[in-house]
Amino acid sequence: MTTRFDSDGNEIQDAGSLAYADDHDGVVEEPPKTSRKPAIAIMAAFVVGALVLFGFALWPRSSTATATVTGPRLAADPAGAQAPVFSGQQVTTDAPISLADYKGKVVVVNFWASWCSTCKEEAQTVADVEKKWRDKGVVFIGVDTHDTTAGAHTYYKTYGLEYASVIDSDSRVGASYGVTGLPETFVIGPDGTVVDKYISVLDAATLDQMIQKGLAAA
Repeated sequence: MTTRFDSDGNEIQDAGSLAYADDHDGVVEEPPKTSRKPAIAIMAAFVVGALVLFGFALWPRSSTATATVTGPRLAADPAGAQAPVFSGQQVTTDAPISLADYKGKVVVVNFWASWCSTCKEEAQTVADVEKKWRDKGVVFIGVDTHDTTAGAHTYYKTYGLEYASVIDSDSRVGASYGVTGLPETFVIGPDGTVVDKYISVLDAATLDQMIQKGLAAA
């Protein structure tokens, strides 16, 4: 129970309300009720805003590295066409890489991304086949498509990739190769022309056959 006094010093009692006495006529009135809703709403908005800003701070940023490409876009059936030459920054080391550096060699170009579930299905196979052919002079280059830096690094560690991948943040390389989905793989012969192309998940036997086709074209 809350105890209050009027202007004449008389005790006023009520059942817990914040009553007060009028200074002029002694009449007890209920105090004005102040809503707490605006304060709660402001506090809630502040908390939500802080969480959003904190979330953005932790969210992995997309890589902003942009590759350069020269040469005409490949057709749906690119066999025999000159492969577009791309250059850019590597996923794991930030060092430059260019397809032009490997002219005279058979090159396997594999388009992938860490957010691509089907790419993950073939990643270990591609990693293993690359190690098998490395000493025979076959070069593998990945093209990491519209990915995040953190995601790409995790992908490399998870599947033990040891070959270089170029960062294709705006899918510029993919567009020049006519890529319509991930994963896609191209084999380029020593003369720089496309020998073979495969859409979807690769198995080891298929990739071996594509590489052998490239070597036969040497």
